[in-house]
Amino acid sequence: MKVTLNWLKDYVDIQLSPEELAEKITMAGLEVESIYKESREFSNVVAGKVLSVEKHPDADKLNLCIVDNGSEQLEVVCGAPNVSEGMIVPFAQVGAVLGNDFKITARKVRGILSNGMLCSEMELGLSERADGLMELPADTQVGADMQALMGEPDTVIDIAITSNRPDCLSVIGIAREISAITGMPLRKPEIKFNNTIDDDINAEMRVDIQNADKCARYAGRMIKNIVIKPSPDWLVSRLHAVGVRAINNVVDITNYVMMETGQPLHAFDYKTLAGNTIVVRDAKEGEPFTTLDNQEHKLDSNDLLICDGEKPVALAGVMGGLNSEVENDTTTVFLESAYFEPVTVRKTSTKLGLMTESSRRFERGSDPNGQVYAMDRAAQLMEELAEGQVVESFINNVAREIDPVEIAVKTERVNNLLGTRLTTSEMCDLLKPLEMQVLSQTDETFTIKAPTFRPDLLKPVDISEEVARLYGYNNIDFNMAPQIDQNQEANPQVAFRDKMREYLTGFGFMENVSFSLVSERHANPFLPAETKIVALMNPMSTDMAVFRSSVLISLLTNVAYNRNRQIPNLRFYEIGNAAYKVPGKDEYREWVEVCGILAGKKTENTWYGKEEAFDFYDIKGVVTAFLNKCGIENYELKPAKSSYWDAHSALVLVDGKEVGEFGKIDKKISSLFKIKVQDVFAFCLDFKTIYENRTTLKEFVPVSKFPSSPFDVALLIDVNIPIQNVLDEIWKSAGPYINNVHLFDFYKGEQIQQGKKSVAFSLTFSSKERTLDDEEVDRAVQGVLKHLKTLFGAELRPG
Repeated sequence: MKVTLNWLKDYVDIQLSPEELAEKITMAGLEVESIYKESREFSNVVAGKVLSVEKHPDADKLNLCIVDNGSEQLEVVCGAPNVSEGMIVPFAQVGAVLGNDFKITARKVRGILSNGMLCSEMELGLSERADGLMELPADTQVGADMQALMGEPDTVIDIAITSNRPDCLSVIGIAREISAITGMPLRKPEIKFNNTIDDDINAEMRVDIQNADKCARYAGRMIKNIVIKPSPDWLVSRLHAVGVRAINNVVDITNYVMMETGQPLHAFDYKTLAGNTIVVRDAKEGEPFTTLDNQEHKLDSNDLLICDGEKPVALAGVMGGLNSEVENDTTTVFLESAYFEPVTVRKTSTKLGLMTESSRRFERGSDPNGQVYAMDRAAQLMEELAEGQVVESFINNVAREIDPVEIAVKTERVNNLLGTRLTTSEMCDLLKPLEMQVLSQTDETFTIKAPTFRPDLLKPVDISEEVARLYGYNNIDFNMAPQIDQNQEANPQVAFRDKMREYLTGFGFMENVSFSLVSERHANPFLPAETKIVALMNPMSTDMAVFRSSVLISLLTNVAYNRNRQIPNLRFYEIGNAAYKVPGKDEYREWVEVCGILAGKKTENTWYGKEEAFDFYDIKGVVTAFLNKCGIENYELKPAKSSYWDAHSALVLVDGKEVGEFGKIDKKISSLFKIKVQDVFAFCLDFKTIYENRTTLKEFVPVSKFPSSPFDVALLIDVNIPIQNVLDEIWKSAGPYINNVHLFDFYKGEQIQQGKKSVAFSLTFSSKERTLDDEEVDRAVQGVLKHLKTLFGAELRPG
């Protein structure tokens, strides 16, 4: 929100420097982003008087002017349509500089030498008006320097307004804050009409609000016999300083009052309104409407329209229609001042991509009881600046009352929260300049009626915040003895998550932190069977339209992002939430996943070795090591169930409970994320299952003092028998002295009969009490071989 210092001074006396004022405003909770002087980048420009005007002999649209600069008379070629004899205008003399680098020189225009240039406001950088020369008052001294004539440039203060403070999206709102901070009284403009017409507006206009939920109030006034013309320089200058383009006096007045009061207004050309009627209704599905920017939009029933007796004329709270705008021949204006429900305006504005100063205010919550004052203020200015006559009666159609909120506050609670020692009276005195009405007060409590232009004030804690910022945060004593007990037990699940991060970081992974929202096409392949996606009702974009069904989606998106930037070798992990909807029920399931991903090469080409890509056993090694670190040892592996893996994948179970899956991502999924060339390996584990089945206490066993006895066996088994099953059965059948079982060789191919595979295991036996003899080890090995032959048909490999 941009405001100028002189504009603020119309409403409150400011005796501070701009820098001091900015510091006080910031300390009161409104951050000042910048302070700067209005731009006046011109030099050697004086007030010149046009003595005569004649047509250029060789150009229809150019004139030859004799201009008095106070010391001599010069011939100037000018193409401005409003140039006339006797007017006083800014005259850029030869040698003048406009802007940063535009230097005025004497030059021939269609064969005639022009000794300077007569200037518009835009050419001087004072506004966007370029349709004619800037006309100076008739009593302006000819030859006077324009910089001196205009006085000291105004100071512009740019303030960042948070979404909960719509009252500060106005100059009066900022002035009210300054009044409360400095103690100087607030002066709001008094409304007084001097030229009215005693007509009955109800005979000329009727307002019908068909949706009270979306439009609580609609006020309207009629101003007749207006004259459309350019706005005065002071009005154009103020609008230009705050970033609003001047159009004509009527439109400029509605914009000026919006910036002044925070209440958006709209002026309709009365002759374009059919049936002497305004109807506020929901749009129809697919209903077209062309806005002032000449863009046609397709609406739906969530949008709100302002219509006359036949057609839509404005998109409520956002923008007026092209079919009812004020034109140069407009003589009667119907002025709209309404309150539209913020969510409706926000949805329409976002959906159609129409972000206007009007929608910005409505969607944050304008004052629901400030319509009449703003409307009358605009009518007063139209009377003064557009020669209008105001119809005395007006429309104030209230479909739904929005009353001020009453808030009961305990003085002691405020002091305990803030660390202050203020009395009830002192707190009330701080709040009154913000137009908060004190309904009652005692030494212990007080009750406040919050003004409706402050929709953020709902609870006692909100009043405490107001007291704190107005009293001054710097004035609150430093206290090392807080009232709140800070000694709280750590959350064990949070601590366990931190441990998981340590483990994965130690494995060389980098943590991925991403949004939980993804595109629907990415979420669908990761949905469990017979479930649905969790979709947003009003997504910001199609790429963030649904809640992710797996954290793997975010990791794969990150892999694609990095691959597109020539970063091929990647190790990521993320701990985050995923969710899906149970069909047929209003029920959602949300859980925490621990996911990791490997892509590219684990080693690169070096002088001592060749590059090597990640494979299935790398991701398996990460998962098994990670589970062991987390205290999960009694897990088993089975073929994975999910469709987004290819054949190289596995399901992890603990005591029959599914912990998660790992393996190679299917090529179709990689293509969906536009990941080309390389294989991608990943794991996805359920945090809750790991947490609930972790081993919290570990028993340490001393190393045996006696030597161990290794024994290797090579077997031929059916190619479809999982190695894990064989390992499990060896452990079961090897007896009490088995210490370790390790697979060290695997082969299937031409030298092995079809349908078989060769596997070799190293079995290690040891005892804590004595050295085992060869017969004991041999008996244990024979027992293993017999058990495997019976169970799997395993045979010793010959040779």
